[in-house]
Amino acid sequence: MANDGKVKIELCMGSSCFARGNSSILSAIESYANEKGVSDRIELEGHLCLGRCNSGPHISINGKEYSALDAENIVDLISKELS
Repeated sequence: MANDGKVKIELCMGSSCFARGNSSILSAIESYANEKGVSDRIELEGHLCLGRCNSGPHISINGKEYSALDAENIVDLISKELS
């Protein structure tokens, strides 16, 4: 977890990553946070480009980088980070 007790999630919102799935991943993160009541434990940050367009969609959770995730994968990863 991040130093302040939150899970820090950084999403690439560049056109390539957004089109490859980060749009649905963002929706999944927001839905999960609201449904589970953990919005206050998640720090969500978007970036215009993280420079990894060829392996997108790109995301970072507490500094660990992931590529080619989907909405289901991200929920599983966040759940593990929060437990």
